Amino acid sequence: MHFIVFATIREEMEQARERQSDAFAAYLRDRTRHPDVAVHHGGPTLGDNGEAVNGLCLVVEAPSLDAARAFVAASPYGQADLLAESNVRPWKWLTGRPA
Repeated sequence: MHFIVFATIREEMEQARERQSDAFAAYLRDRTRHPDVAVHHGGPTLGDNGEAVNGLCLVVEAPSLDAARAFVAASPYGQADLLAESNVRPWKWLTGRPA
């Protein structure tokens, strides 16, 4: 199943997010740490100024909603309690699907 993840970074945690950003990016790419979850697309969401990072959006493939939620919770951002909010929803992929 595919899932979309929308998460918001705590406003007061920008410096902590910057310190964790490389580890978070590595986590997304390292399938050995989460062999049952594949990240297809992802990136930061930005504030109204188009520059300041305020969250993230991911498209993941996981065996269940619980597995997708556990993947987010186990991430460096989740472990450092940087996420003010995290929404994980089942998603039906209609366009732009990779071959």
